[in-house]
Amino acid sequence: MQVVENRDNQVSKIFLILITIFGSVTLFLQPIFSVPDEGTHFAIAYTIFHDGKSNSEFGRYAQGVDIPSYRDRSFFSKHVVKKGDFKENKLELHLGIRKIQYLPQAVGMLIGEMIYPSYGVIMFFGRLLNLILYIVGMYVAIKKAKTAQWVMAMVALLPMSIQQAVSVSYDPFFFVSIFLAFSLITNLSTKKEPLTFKWYAYIVGTVMILFFAKTSALAMGLYFMTLPTVLFGNNYVTRVMDNIWKLCDKYKKTVIMLGILAFLLFLKYEFRNYGGLLKGSQILLNTFTRPDIQTGLDPILTSGIIGNFGWLTHRLPEWVIIIDFIFLTIMAISEKKVDVKKRMIVTGGMVYFLNIVLVSLVMYVQWTLDRLKWVDAVFVEGNQGRYYTPFLICLAPIGLILQKYIKIEISESTKKNLFLGFSVFNFIYFIVLMVLFYYTHDGGVNFLPHLGNLIKGIK
Repeated sequence: MQVVENRDNQVSKIFLILITIFGSVTLFLQPIFSVPDEGTHFAIAYTIFHDGKSNSEFGRYAQGVDIPSYRDRSFFSKHVVKKGDFKENKLELHLGIRKIQYLPQAVGMLIGEMIYPSYGVIMFFGRLLNLILYIVGMYVAIKKAKTAQWVMAMVALLPMSIQQAVSVSYDPFFFVSIFLAFSLITNLSTKKEPLTFKWYAYIVGTVMILFFAKTSALAMGLYFMTLPTVLFGNNYVTRVMDNIWKLCDKYKKTVIMLGILAFLLFLKYEFRNYGGLLKGSQILLNTFTRPDIQTGLDPILTSGIIGNFGWLTHRLPEWVIIIDFIFLTIMAISEKKVDVKKRMIVTGGMVYFLNIVLVSLVMYVQWTLDRLKWVDAVFVEGNQGRYYTPFLICLAPIGLILQKYIKIEISESTKKNLFLGFSVFNFIYFIVLMVLFYYTHDGGVNFLPHLGNLIKGIK
């Protein structure tokens, strides 16, 4: 038993070291407002501690990255030294339920403004507190999880995860909420005795965190329906639940058919004003199976899960994405065997699938139709891979089922070396792309000839 504990601690400690290094480097190199919609997030977070103007009145703060200033080296004087027009905004507290996810970066931004009121300083401290939240939250989740620690650590260190962690977006809060919920579920799924008050407090706290995060995070609530009934004692309700699960296990095919029917009814309801079930189903099929129709399927949606950076301006090549997915699969299959109910494992796949559908529905209605006015669109526009990155850990327990059919034996030392190798390689690639794109005058198109000329000049 002590060996397992040491192993779990080893994963979390390695993660802590790597995320601290990766996060610190990114904090200093990632240009301000270079994360998608970061200017908008900056404006929303800023309103929490200021005079309550509507977000639209703070539009002057919702700007995009000033790429030319980084390429000509004027960014420091323009964005760090030069003071902004923040003094006109009075200090007032305006913290609503839907803004709690912005609280860490808002506190950091307030500290930065008090130190020196420039975009660069305010952004730096806002990102710093978000990064601290990410480091602490992910470390706790990985350390306490009963399975999939390597996969959790790998996903938390993906280049896309690092980019979002070092931003003033709400994504760090969102990522942490998913990881903490998953970690709690792995603990509850392996317990064999009734819960104590402490565990009920953990459940309530986790559900609240999910509620404060994105709406799609609530898909994790499906997990709580699959928990072993023994956790809630021997009573009438738990006995009924046990009988229901026995019936589901006995009539699997019927349950699957009912599940498909329920999903189709759900789609019929959601697309009732947009062409009905068949039109809605075709839109989803076009979005996820037809790259000739939805041209962003591969470069933005699929690659974006691991690495499509900036405002979708530069990304990892497909061969790196493929290798990363293969490695994540191998790590999932080679995870330590844990005795959990099969329904918990199946639910992971359902959560991932449901999140994809929920996000797509929101993007279709609120972005494709409402914002872009593409009323004749036959696919969903605006989907990005980063929306699905944290949910990758929900697929990890499927490796427990695949262990019956695929035998992969990897020692812990080998896992550690592979993990370190892939994590460091991904991060270096991410940083090199960032430096080439933002810090060279031509985006790195001719960096080797320029480097050669520079070396010749030194000689």
